[in-house]
Amino acid sequence: MPNKLSKIIFYIILFVSVLSIFVVEVFYTTYEYSLYKQNLKRLETEFIQRQKQNLKAEVQRAISLIEYNYSKKEKIINQNVKERTYEAYNLAKSLYEKYKNVKSKEQIIELIKNSLRNLKFYDGYGYYAIYAFDGKTIMHGANKDYENSYKLKDYKDINGKFTLKSIIKIAKIKNEGYVNWRFLDPITNKEDRKKGYLKVFEPYDMIIVTADYISRIEKDLKKEALDRIRKIEYANDGYIFVFDLDGNILAHKYSKLEGKKILSFNDSKEKKIVKTLLNSIKNEDESFITYSWKRPNQFEFTDKLTYLKKYEKWSWIIGTGVYLDTMYDILDKQKQLLQEKTFYRIFYSLCIFIVLIGFIYFITRKISNDMDKTFSIFIDFFKRANTTNEKIETKNMKFYEFKELAINANKMIDIKLQNEYEIESKNKEVLINLSLLNEYKKAVDASAIVSKTDKNGVITFANEKFCKISGFSKEELIGSKHSLVKHPDTKTEVYQELWKTILNKRVWKGVLKNRTKEGKTYYVKSTIVPILDLHSNIKEFIAIRYDISDLINQEKRIKLQTTDMLTNLPNRQKLLEDLEAKDGMILSVFNILRFKEVNEYFGFEIGDKLLLEVARKLYSLLNDSKLSLYKLQGDEFAILAHVNEIFLEDFKKKCFEIIKQIKVTKFEVEENILEVNLICGISSEKNYFINAEMAKNHAKLENKDIIVFDENREIKSNLIENINWTKKLKKALNEDRIVVFAQPIISNETNKIDKYECLVRMIDEDGTIISPFKFLNVAKKSKLYSVLTQKVIEKSFNYFKYKDVEFSINLSLEDILHKPTISFLEQMLNENKKAAQRFIVEIVEEEGIENYQEISDFIERLKYLGCKVAIDDFGTGYSNFEYLMKLNVDIVKIDGSMIKYINQDLNAKVVTELIVSFTKKLNIKTVAEFVHSEEIFEIVKDMGIDYSQGFYLGTPKAIE
Repeated sequence: MPNKLSKIIFYIILFVSVLSIFVVEVFYTTYEYSLYKQNLKRLETEFIQRQKQNLKAEVQRAISLIEYNYSKKEKIINQNVKERTYEAYNLAKSLYEKYKNVKSKEQIIELIKNSLRNLKFYDGYGYYAIYAFDGKTIMHGANKDYENSYKLKDYKDINGKFTLKSIIKIAKIKNEGYVNWRFLDPITNKEDRKKGYLKVFEPYDMIIVTADYISRIEKDLKKEALDRIRKIEYANDGYIFVFDLDGNILAHKYSKLEGKKILSFNDSKEKKIVKTLLNSIKNEDESFITYSWKRPNQFEFTDKLTYLKKYEKWSWIIGTGVYLDTMYDILDKQKQLLQEKTFYRIFYSLCIFIVLIGFIYFITRKISNDMDKTFSIFIDFFKRANTTNEKIETKNMKFYEFKELAINANKMIDIKLQNEYEIESKNKEVLINLSLLNEYKKAVDASAIVSKTDKNGVITFANEKFCKISGFSKEELIGSKHSLVKHPDTKTEVYQELWKTILNKRVWKGVLKNRTKEGKTYYVKSTIVPILDLHSNIKEFIAIRYDISDLINQEKRIKLQTTDMLTNLPNRQKLLEDLEAKDGMILSVFNILRFKEVNEYFGFEIGDKLLLEVARKLYSLLNDSKLSLYKLQGDEFAILAHVNEIFLEDFKKKCFEIIKQIKVTKFEVEENILEVNLICGISSEKNYFINAEMAKNHAKLENKDIIVFDENREIKSNLIENINWTKKLKKALNEDRIVVFAQPIISNETNKIDKYECLVRMIDEDGTIISPFKFLNVAKKSKLYSVLTQKVIEKSFNYFKYKDVEFSINLSLEDILHKPTISFLEQMLNENKKAAQRFIVEIVEEEGIENYQEISDFIERLKYLGCKVAIDDFGTGYSNFEYLMKLNVDIVKIDGSMIKYINQDLNAKVVTELIVSFTKKLNIKTVAEFVHSEEIFEIVKDMGIDYSQGFYLGTPKAIE
């Protein structure tokens, strides 16, 4: 019988397996062929659609450039007219301050008029005008006949708006502001909006005005947009072309076509096609059109797909296209690849089908023989089981199931002998458990919140803890349902899952949010157990709960402290905690380049939304439990991983991929398409965060995407050098080895010392004098710069307060904006009022005065205290004539880089002569720096420079 059964099983398995494989093979082959047909059709459809999308995307990219330029016009004209008005105002103010004590009001007004009348700008159409509050024209840069008359008092624009009256109205209310009119543009002779800016010159109640046309600004912006569009190229020699609604070609890859009318083509076929193009877009916003056109430098016509998009604001049509033969060549290659791929899949499946049939035959044959032997063993065992209790030998069993069956059969014999003893033991345990059950109940009831319900959920028992935490009495709870304490925030799905679990006779565990009778929230960790009767039917439910409100609230507070509110990502605090808790980490810090420009141009709300979109994109790119994402301050993110989970090289590749993906992503924020570029610093060494930050900053300086701190020796050596210099500087400050050297400044008229410049030096432990170039940058980075400045101020005043000579100290923009430093300087000036009359501040700044108002306020405070102000290194950095007119300074120090080669460099000499001429008109003294030879000294004296300073005239020496 076993042989017969095993053979039947053998043939059944073999037949079913072969039949199944055959059916699968037939189905698979049919499916592959059907799929091939579908893919072929979809490939062609998607390819055409993709080509259309590509064309549309390229045109949209060009429109984005145009739209960006269009949006700038209002900002540009606002900025231009305001800057021009302020230039005139500052010039008038400077003349007033200079001559108010020596000339009459009429003389000063005449000087102002003569200075402004002939100034022209905006392609010669821009000019200045000055009006009185009663409507009198004081000065008119376009028509001198209007001056000293009331001819323009009732002058109107083309909309009937009184131009001068609107200017006077704003001047009386706001003192300065913008004004709008509509006139005929002098260039196009078309109606256009003109925008001006006015400011009241308070000393004489005069209104200074200038204005510009919107169309002039638009003309420049259009030219700029077309120049940028000409440079756009993409795959397969694609380019963008632009023409207006009148058919004039404005931009084209083949520049010889620009400036022509597209209806002026000689070929009649070409002219017909062009008319078709114009008609296709005439009444539509956009259009796809296919037509025949000549390739460049060819004579035959070829089918071409073109996309056209209308830009209504400037009446432009922007388009691009692709030749269909090129497109279909690519498509045919893709079809051929698909066909070959489908053929090989079917061929390989047939080979596998043949191999599987042979494999199944041999495996099935072997299984059949092994089963035959096993059945014989079990038959012998059951024959002897009742008489000898002999066990089955399991070592040679071929199948796991039969082996398990044999083991359990052997156990049956052992269990039979032990049953009576176990029954007796169980009876004793039942008696003990019954006696302890009540004690367990008491313990649970005293330590937990306990309630019971019937199978319908109606409360039948509630202990004292339940009453105390819920605020309900037993009478109120019993007979009610647990919905009495249900919090409205808890989702219905939670209770649906709870009831589904316990009605299936399983225990439910979880945390529930409840509320008390007074409406207060509390959290309980709950276990609900179904109680079954002897027939395994649900009799009731018992719920045991523990109050975990404090734990939940504490967890919320911790999460709030370690979570970024905008992105809901872990924040910098959480990152530092994670770095502190573990060793062997890899950290990367990412920074968004030029994010400040987004905030300044689009506003902080758009900036925050962009950060949120970037965070989402970064999170989707990680998609890996080995990497953790953090949001740091401002526009920075971080990724953390453990070296046991990812190699440094793989981590670096992942960061490169992230930067690449972010760069090609177009972030759409409130209809604005924004691009984001990231840089990254990586570190796997201790002090991960500091090292990664330094690597990131180094990457920004070197214009690289990624720098790894561990691989960059320069960062490490700079770090070590900075640490050493910081220690040196701190020790020098503590040991009073920061000293002041004074260099004489010579009067070119008397050849005698007129003043001194105070310079900082460090005395090394071996007595070496160290230049500030070695330690000033370190001082700024280590926050010792203000201490250094105050030390120079203190020592300079202590030495020069009893000397009858002027002395100067260099202050940077950082010093001026540091309130404690300025407070200390003012204290020294108030304590040494005689020295204050001889004190000069030299303002030093290399990157540009962006805080003009703070600088101006600082200068006015010093002037009030009797001090003088000098601009150092004039001719470089921020130093320009505009700021020189705005800032009320006494001295200009001409930069040594020009003075040094003034005998060899003609350009340096011309610029220096211009500075001297300009400062003399403003009654500002000049100092030539770096006078290193007699020849240079004679040249600067001949040029009319007031003072000289340099090693030829005197080296810096320590003050006593």
